Amino acid sequence: MGFKSQAIKGVAWSAIERVSVQGVQFIISVILARLLSPSDFGLVALVLVVLNILQVINEEGFGVALIHKLDRDELDFSSVFVLNIVLGVSLYGALYILAPVIAHFFEQPHLTYYTRIIGLNLIISSLVVVQRTKLEINIDFKTQAKASLISVIISGFIGISCAYKGLGTMSLVLQSLVNNGLNAFLLWYFVKWWPKLQFSYKRFVELYKFAYKLILSRLINTIFQQAYSAIIGKVYSPDQLGYFNRANALQQLSSNNITGIVQRVSTPILCGAQKDHQQIGILLTKFIASTALIVYPLLFGLFVLAEPLISVLLTDKWLPSVWMLKVLCPVGLLYVISTFNRNVFNATGRTDWALKSEVIKKIIFVIIIAIAIKFGLIALILSQVLIAIVESIIATLYTKKQIGLTLLEQLKSVSIVFIASLIMAIIVWVTILFFDSNIVKLIIGTFIGTISYLSICYMFNISIILALVEKLKKHIQIWF
Repeated sequence: MGFKSQAIKGVAWSAIERVSVQGVQFIISVILARLLSPSDFGLVALVLVVLNILQVINEEGFGVALIHKLDRDELDFSSVFVLNIVLGVSLYGALYILAPVIAHFFEQPHLTYYTRIIGLNLIISSLVVVQRTKLEINIDFKTQAKASLISVIISGFIGISCAYKGLGTMSLVLQSLVNNGLNAFLLWYFVKWWPKLQFSYKRFVELYKFAYKLILSRLINTIFQQAYSAIIGKVYSPDQLGYFNRANALQQLSSNNITGIVQRVSTPILCGAQKDHQQIGILLTKFIASTALIVYPLLFGLFVLAEPLISVLLTDKWLPSVWMLKVLCPVGLLYVISTFNRNVFNATGRTDWALKSEVIKKIIFVIIIAIAIKFGLIALILSQVLIAIVESIIATLYTKKQIGLTLLEQLKSVSIVFIASLIMAIIVWVTILFFDSNIVKLIIGTFIGTISYLSICYMFNISIILALVEKLKKHIQIWF
């Protein structure tokens, strides 16, 4: 199977998984947001500050190392499995001991209890690193789709039931634990890979040489991703963190999660082309352009319809998150470019450059955050835009060093989509000025935005849209 057919099949099932799972999760999060308070979400976000950092050590690196190693065998898989179990248990033990320290730092006594429960996800996740890697190597997102969808539906039902019973923050904690636990069980059931419990130090060293710099670079990146939640939770309040958490979740639903659909497929495909830098550049540009075609109009639409969307879906108690959501939308635009560029390190094997680039970026980020925090919460949130710009510039500079593809060439690939999305947003903004009801604004704005964007893309001669229109014409002719 060639790159094109692999990519189409992989993106299709990756999309089915992400769209179905994220769709269900979005509905569940809306219900929970209406039942729970901003502080409930804020407390869980504080726990996740530490948990997400530790998950990087446990989940990232060795899976990608297995994907990159073209001559991998069962001894490699078993060695990684054993290693991850040891890591998972060790990291949970450290988190259990440090839980009171974390609670004291954030001045939230209940965090000790919540941290120790939700921290069990570290052990659960370590059990399925190899299973996930095998599915990604085979670009089998169909199996992941089944496991993820079943897990999120059942865990969501449990979370909502607990919220109705007044369990507050514990509703979110239990939902997360059930989701990960059930997902792990289903992956074992579907993949049917059983480890031989063998461990080769030689294979570990070989994989470690590739993985450790990648783990460090992603660890540094995750620490700084969680820095905003940590600072807001420490300096301000759980309520403010709750508002930021929901705004960030809505932005990520439109950018990070959709980008992740294609990004997961791009990793094994780019690694497969590791010896052909020109081919990597062609594939990278196509991945970025096709992703922007969906993400950019969603983010522009989200920016214009932020207030009616939050008011209608989450209720007016969440309106303080509107301005945060608008600020975060440009971050999502840049995320598309920076994310795919980071995959080039995996394809070329230059994890040393991946680590170096992260160190450079984070030094700059520390300076930006240190200055922003002195000017209050608004400046702190706004600094994310500047950070996103810096990250994209540095990421693409290293891409140019590796495969010769420049930032300008990448920007050209998304320029038409950007212009089409901007025009669409202006049309929607003008249209909703004539209405007072937030529900009407949301419905009319969504309809006008969809029609105008597709029309603009058609006029701009964007090939993917043209192909879609031609298919619709054929179906209409058949129907009538």
